[in-house]
Amino acid sequence: MFGMRPDGKRVKYLNGFYTIIPIVMKKRYDSMNQITIAIELDNLDSFIKEQMEKTGIIYSYMDIIAAALIRTICLRPELNRFVVNSRIYQREGIYYSLAVQKTLKKGAESNETTIKTKYTGEESIQEIHNIIDAKIREAKHVEAETSTDRTARILTSVPTFIMIPLVNFVLWLDKHGILPKAVLDTSPFHTTFFITDMRSIKLPTLHHHVYDFGTTGIFLSTGTDEYQPSYDKEGNLIHKHIMKIAVVMDERFCDGYYFANSFRLFQKILKNPSYLLSRLEPEEVPLTEDEKHAKEKRIKKENKRNERNTKADK
Repeated sequence: MFGMRPDGKRVKYLNGFYTIIPIVMKKRYDSMNQITIAIELDNLDSFIKEQMEKTGIIYSYMDIIAAALIRTICLRPELNRFVVNSRIYQREGIYYSLAVQKTLKKGAESNETTIKTKYTGEESIQEIHNIIDAKIREAKHVEAETSTDRTARILTSVPTFIMIPLVNFVLWLDKHGILPKAVLDTSPFHTTFFITDMRSIKLPTLHHHVYDFGTTGIFLSTGTDEYQPSYDKEGNLIHKHIMKIAVVMDERFCDGYYFANSFRLFQKILKNPSYLLSRLEPEEVPLTEDEKHAKEKRIKKENKRNERNTKADK
């Protein structure tokens, strides 16, 4: 209420243009920018093989992509913002939501569910892999019921004429920042980024919308791998083994240049995934703009206090 939320802090220091944008573009689907990134898989394959031989851990493409994006968001903190009710917030923690099929057996009914995990951004890829793997194993039990499943079951157990105003009430609570933190923590729609793995069901990537409900600012979709014609340094025709990643972003909380540099960093990490083997040290984590201004204020206050003390001593 009054601009306060349990899942983020209102961003105070904004370029004037970005104060106006959320007011003009009120809907997340009205603010979507899209890009398709092609990543080479040979480096990822070499990394997966090397780590399997060294540690016995089998990383998936999704593990590496998620870990690379979590590291990128930690190093580029403006990516971890969201817009609600025409206000921009800095999220507390990095959240990753993922759509999971409980079974991929032929003839089986669709039984998709979602999982959500939280990170500081300092984690190594092994830590991220362990967290995601445990959540997926838990969700893939056919009898298992995630928090999203439970919410959907409760809502669908009531008649439609009750469900509609109930959902509208939940939307109103979220808009005004009074949706309980317990709901925000489990909702897959209140997340830094969401990934759907189309490759797992043998389909090409797609540009998925970012949900207007919740706070999802970035949505990624992976697709089937392919071979792309290219040329080597000598000018010979080669075929690169690639996978395309479609990215949809909410442009209201971050300018295009910042997004561009962030995804260049993301691609750079994917070219050298061994960077993700070590944890990020706390001193390597950059401050947000608000944190920088708060630090500058503290320093100024300390300098003034020291000046006054020095004069008093004289």
